[in-house]
Amino acid sequence: MTGRGAVLLLAAVALTSCGSPYPGRTLGQQVHSWATTTGLTGSLSALRADARRVATVETRHDPAGVRTDCDVLVNDALSANQNLPSPDDTLTRILSSAYASASAGGRHCLAGAGGDRSLLKRSAVELATAQSGYVKAEARLDALDVLDAAGPGSSS
Repeated sequence: MTGRGAVLLLAAVALTSCGSPYPGRTLGQQVHSWATTTGLTGSLSALRADARRVATVETRHDPAGVRTDCDVLVNDALSANQNLPSPDDTLTRILSSAYASASAGGRHCLAGAGGDRSLLKRSAVELATAQSGYVKAEARLDALDVLDAAGPGSSS
C-alpha cells in the first residue's frame, strides 16, 4: 500500500505542476494569453456585428437575408464556444452562457425568418442576454487586470 500511495502522490504532484497551457505567472496573465491566442476580441466583435446585421435585415422583411445572417450568427457562436474553457472558471461560465444565448437567438431567428414575430422577439431577447454576457466577460477581464496590478496576495 505504501508503494501505491507514493505513486498516487507523485501523479498528483505531476498533474498539479502542469498548470495552465497558457503562459503567465498569474491567472490574469494566463487569461490574457488565452484571449490573444483564441482571438476572443475578434469573436466578440463578430458576434456583436452578427446581431446588428440580424436586427437590420429583420427590418427589411427579407426572409432569405434573415436566414443567412442568423445562420452566420449561430456558426460564429458555436465557433467561439470551441475556444472554451479559458484558464478562469468564472470567465468560462460567463462566456459559455453568452455563447449559448447567442446560438439560441440565432436558431430562433432562423426559425422565425418567415415572419414569426414571437420567435423573432424571443431571438432579440436572447441576443440582448448574449450582449450582456459579452460585457460581463469584458468586465471579468478588467477585474483580472486589477488583481494583477494589486500584486501577490490579492484574490479573485
